Amino acid sequence: MGRNQTITHDEKETAIDALREHGTMQYASKVCGISVRTLNEEMRRSEVFKRRVLEARAEGKINIADRAIDLIKSYAYGEVAKKDTDRNRLTAAIALANAYEPGFRGTTNVQGKIEHDVRVITAVPRPKYLNTPKITLLKE
Repeated sequence: MGRNQTITHDEKETAIDALREHGTMQYASKVCGISVRTLNEEMRRSEVFKRRVLEARAEGKINIADRAIDLIKSYAYGEVAKKDTDRNRLTAAIALANAYEPGFRGTTNVQGKIEHDVRVITAVPRPKYLNTPKITLLKE
């Protein structure tokens, strides 16, 4: 499984198809019978293959997000029987949609404005310096 040589054209195409479907190098290497390291080395050797792999990975992530959103919708619309609801699967789908779908959570806007007025209030009144004793200096 971990051979370190050039990849055939058919193996490259199989890897790219797997990436388009699942979006991970691990899955693509498993399908092709090639290590992830070999795929990465081939990406370093061939700029065209690298570009195609990056495009396929991006498409794969979009497909993952679409499948996750479809699952969330099926739960939301009641297409899944109540007793068949798997909360772990639903939570995982929400996490995938948050990870791969830009803006899935929506943007957070701060409404309103907070103003800060700070007053310093002391409990001890300040002394009055009106009747101060006169100080005289002694001559040496």
